Amino acid sequence: MSVSRRLFLAALGVAGVSGGSLARAGDLPHPLVVYDDELKNGFQNWSWAKAQLSVPIVNGKPIRVQGDPWSALALHHEPFSTEGYSKLTFVINGGKDGGQALMIKAMVDGKAIDANYVIQPKAKTWAVVEVPLKDINAAGKTIDTIIWQGQGSAYTPYFITRIQFE
Repeated sequence: MSVSRRLFLAALGVAGVSGGSLARAGDLPHPLVVYDDELKNGFQNWSWAKAQLSVPIVNGKPIRVQGDPWSALALHHEPFSTEGYSKLTFVINGGKDGGQALMIKAMVDGKAIDANYVIQPKAKTWAVVEVPLKDINAAGKTIDTIIWQGQGSAYTPYFITRIQFE
C-alpha cells in the first residue's frame, strides 16, 4: 500500500488504519469523485429534495432530482479541506423541460456559505459544468456538503452525474 493510499484510508478510518477526518487534499485521490453511477468516497445523500440515486438510463445511472421551492440535492461528507482543488465539475441534463434555476453552494457545519452561483440546465441536453470553488466561496475551506438548491418555485426533474472536485 502506498503512502498516499494509506493516508487516505487513515482519513476514512478504514482497513484497520487509525486516523481522523479528511484533513488535506494531498491525502485525497485527485480528482475527488463524489458521484459516478453511485455515491463514492464516503459521500452520503442528505437531500431535502426528491433525489433518486442510480437511475438507469442509456450509458449511466445519474441522480434524478425533483423538488419543491428551496429544496436541494445535498451530498454530505465528513468535513474535508478543498485545499488543492480549484473546481467542482459535474454533468447535468435539464430533463424534459429544463430551465431549473439551481443555486450551487458549499456548506460548513450544516450552514450554507453565502454565494450567488446559479445555473439553468437545458432541456434534454447533457452539459459539463465547471464551478470554480472561488466563485462559491469554498476555495481553501473545510466543507462538509455541496448542494444544488432550487429557488422560489417547484422544479421539474433534472439528472446529474460525474460529480467531482478537481
